[in-house]
Amino acid sequence: MISEYERWGYQKHRIQIAILQLLSGLGLLIGSSSPILLALISSSLFIMMMVAVFVRIRIKDTIINTLPAVFYAILNFIIFYNSLMI
Repeated sequence: MISEYERWGYQKHRIQIAILQLLSGLGLLIGSSSPILLALISSSLFIMMMVAVFVRIRIKDTIINTLPAVFYAILNFIIFYNSLMI
């Protein structure tokens, strides 16, 4: 995984990104009882995944390698949208 962060150009930020992703995942679980928290966490994860998509495009990754980031961006947008409808 370290080599992937180097390939993406984020080797200096890998620990911060990993911690942010873990805390956001925990926030999604906790946020299931709080629509405001759920909206904040899912929107931040949506933004993070959109950045991941653009990084993959910038480094000319294949569609297969880009699809997980696209999927998670869509999933987090759906969670965000649904949390606003509650």
